[in-house]
Amino acid sequence: MNGWKRLGIWRSATILTGVVGVFGMSVAVGVAGVVAAEQRQSAQEQLQRRASVVTARVAAEARRYTDSVSMAAAALGWRETLTAKSFAEVAEPIARMRLPGASSVVFLAAADSDGVNAAQRLWRSRGATDLVLTPAATGGEHLFSIFSQPLDDAPPARTGVDLAQAPAPSHALREARDGRRIIVSDAYHLLRDRSVPAAARQLSFVVTAPVLAPAGADGRRAFRGWVLMGLRGQDFIGVALREASQDLVDVTLRAHTTTGTADIAALRAAVDGRRDLAWQANVRIANRSWTLRFAAAGLALPGGRTGLPTSLAAGGALTSLLLAGLVWVLATGRARAQAQVTSATARLQSTADELAGQKDYLAQILDAVHVTILTCDTDGRLVHTNSEGRTRIGDIDRRLVTDLLTDLHLVHPDGTAYVPGQSPLLRALGGEDVHGEEVIRILPDGSRRHLITHSRALHTPSGQRAGAVSSSFDVTTLREREAELAAFAGIVAHDLKNPLTSLTGYTEIVADDLAGLPGMGGQVRMLGRVLATGARMRRLIDDLLAFAAARDGAVRPADVDLSTLVDQVVEERLATSREAVPQIFIGALDGVYADAAMVRQLVDNLIGNAIKYTPPGQPARVDVTTADAGDGWIRVEVADRGIGIPAGQHQAVFNDFHRAHPAAGYTGTGLGLAICRRIVTRHGGAIGVTDNPGGGARFWFTLPAAAWTAPEDVAQVQRAAAAGLVRGHLPGTPGKRRAPAG
Repeated sequence: MNGWKRLGIWRSATILTGVVGVFGMSVAVGVAGVVAAEQRQSAQEQLQRRASVVTARVAAEARRYTDSVSMAAAALGWRETLTAKSFAEVAEPIARMRLPGASSVVFLAAADSDGVNAAQRLWRSRGATDLVLTPAATGGEHLFSIFSQPLDDAPPARTGVDLAQAPAPSHALREARDGRRIIVSDAYHLLRDRSVPAAARQLSFVVTAPVLAPAGADGRRAFRGWVLMGLRGQDFIGVALREASQDLVDVTLRAHTTTGTADIAALRAAVDGRRDLAWQANVRIANRSWTLRFAAAGLALPGGRTGLPTSLAAGGALTSLLLAGLVWVLATGRARAQAQVTSATARLQSTADELAGQKDYLAQILDAVHVTILTCDTDGRLVHTNSEGRTRIGDIDRRLVTDLLTDLHLVHPDGTAYVPGQSPLLRALGGEDVHGEEVIRILPDGSRRHLITHSRALHTPSGQRAGAVSSSFDVTTLREREAELAAFAGIVAHDLKNPLTSLTGYTEIVADDLAGLPGMGGQVRMLGRVLATGARMRRLIDDLLAFAAARDGAVRPADVDLSTLVDQVVEERLATSREAVPQIFIGALDGVYADAAMVRQLVDNLIGNAIKYTPPGQPARVDVTTADAGDGWIRVEVADRGIGIPAGQHQAVFNDFHRAHPAAGYTGTGLGLAICRRIVTRHGGAIGVTDNPGGGARFWFTLPAAAWTAPEDVAQVQRAAAAGLVRGHLPGTPGKRRAPAG
């Protein structure tokens, strides 16, 4: 009987020990997994931020080259006679720029097989005295290099070469001539590099633009030739990649061609380790779309990976094994337990010391971070903070999260105070993830500190809520520098207007004086281009000022009669429109509670875009309506039947300086929708765009509702109809009461 009893005890002890061990291992692995996932996410985000910097740098670097070629082609086009001297004058500033990777800038002209000798005589008479045109083959069109200016330390490229023998540049030249625009060729090996050993050759490409003569009497611009710049890929972009990636990220620049893809340039960071993180981004230059592929070793990124997950897993596993062993000892017999009590106590103390060491280790890590970290329990009571938090907040003993709002004088960026339920930490306790929310802390001396806050809920391994954690870091210095930069931009923009006004004024006087003189038509047209450029610069300055004001100007909200405001904007647009008379439908609009000047600019930008981005010769159709968005908010929609938003750009159109249709001939600075987003965001609302069924785009935004909306004004409708405006009548009762917003 005793044997059977002992067998049952051993069996029970085995089962109990297994349960304790498995549970402890699960907890250790779960904690290590969560920490490892957080570290991987942090490393991935850091890689994406570095990728964004590299992408912007590559795009900016490429634009330097395309702009240089475009300006050279335009300058040569306006010369009455294109000679070697005029080409040297245009190419010399490009040579002084010392563009990395640029081999030479060349002027090319086309000739058929019968006209080779005549073309040779013509260009020799214009300064290319030693020119010998060498056709690559008989028959067809030849693309000869006439003048050449080296841009590197290599010997000058030989002139008279027929580029028709090279498919990539010849295709780019013909595409530039047919489309009358700047073209980037497929990647290939430059003709002048054929003598270089194959292992040392770089994939290269050319940037070319057509040279067009001034418009004739029929308004057409005759084609005169091409300006072409050869670029070696690795030299062209290698310096920019290394500087922007800070030698921490592998970067490959891949070009998409008609036959596939080719790696133009590559950079491998001087760090060891497996590349376990990857990202890619697209950058469009002229007619080409390039892909930047990034790879990084998470352990090499600052703060990307640590050995903490392994330490946690190992410590937890060791603890689980020790506890399982203790259960086994206790369950297998009192006698054995008594015999081993001293040894077990020593092991248990060692385990406790190790856990205490792990706790101290984690506390040191948190204290070393210059970010305030707070945790609270499920009752909203603060339970832990790091050294930075104790310095900024003080003692947290028995303090509630709601106490922080009043004790620390926390307010929204617009100056309004937080109500208890709006605390980021309490919102996280309710299940909401708060990422990057800006909070203002007012110190006793009246100064303001800007804090960026992240908060999220904490859960036990079983999924039950265990409280919340919040981290915040001080960005006051960054905000002060941003404010200084915005003020500097405003001052510079204002100061630029005075010389710009003088320039355009004197240009207009000269144009008027020359207009009455015979043979001055070309000069008058050139002055017209100067005036158009001055007008575009003035628009850019005005947009920059509006862009700064939309972020930094004070918001003075009040009840705004949106119907009256939209009518005024539309009447001004109709009075100044030079296109076909637009058809504008305005519904019965609800009032909003907002800054009237900012709302006017917001509505004017959206209606102006709806009128402007319409196919030529087609009258614009614009619908302006509102709807109740609930919770004291009004949704305003501006729909059109224009050219619409390209696929994949519905979010990007609100970015600074982004233009959705850069090659379609529509003027603009790319700041209009960015200003709209800033205005709406400063009022706490949201903004977006969707495709309009039947064609066009439908922009929408939300603003706080006014205390009440006025009834339909009959006289206002009559004035709108007299101005050519169709005003809609939506069903509903006139004037309804609303609760004040906010």
